[in-house]
Amino acid sequence: MGKISSILALSLFSFSGLAAQESKGLDISLISETPSVVPGKKITVGLRIHHHSGFHTYWKNPGIVGMATAIKWKLPDGFTASEIRWPYPALTTMAGHPCHGYERDVILIVEITAPKKIPTKMATLTAETRWMCCAKDCYPGFKDFTLTLPVSDLSILDPKTSQHFKRARGEMPSKAAPWETTVTSKADAKHIKLWLTPNKANAPAPDYLFSEDGQISSNKKQKFTKQNDGSFFLEVPRSEFSPKNKTSLPAVIKAGNSHFRISPT
Repeated sequence: MGKISSILALSLFSFSGLAAQESKGLDISLISETPSVVPGKKITVGLRIHHHSGFHTYWKNPGIVGMATAIKWKLPDGFTASEIRWPYPALTTMAGHPCHGYERDVILIVEITAPKKIPTKMATLTAETRWMCCAKDCYPGFKDFTLTLPVSDLSILDPKTSQHFKRARGEMPSKAAPWETTVTSKADAKHIKLWLTPNKANAPAPDYLFSEDGQISSNKKQKFTKQNDGSFFLEVPRSEFSPKNKTSLPAVIKAGNSHFRISPT
């Protein structure tokens, strides 16, 4: 059994002891930006995660190890939920293996859209969540969270939570990348080749690329090389677990203290 398979097997085995340690290494809760639901409008909710010292959870693509935090929704008829809006990730390690996750406190934002007509006076939103929290050891967890909010004609912010959401939005990767990005390698090529050409003066140098869909693994070294024309070039092996036939490279790029979302073709 290979290294990766061994780690995955250990991770799956750890679920057997879940019930007694569902909150190990973190405090987790479901919060709403507004105290009520307005028919036909969106409300913002979030899974708030406070990590204990030395612990981390995982981003949407954890990398070579780990398990992304996930939410499955049970909503009243006519309500819909968006995908998770992920704050920018950071590099961390599990058992010496580099991975993508969070050691800082974060909120995983989800937009809930209410139908134009709500026949009840209260709306109950249930989030079935799962996560993996790791330090020296890993502790998978499951928990259901419920928000029961009154139906109202007035949408106001909850002063107890609005500042948390404001900070969380500030941690979303910017879509206004300071480079034009182009992939010059073919789909399924053994090596991925990415060019970043500055589209503004004083564009920062890229430091690291977090692959959103696993085309590039967290255990492959990355080096952006600056070209004579000021552009940056990255060549890195494609992950053996990469999805097939991909013609774009969705990713978050760290550049200094800034983070940018790209999806070059």
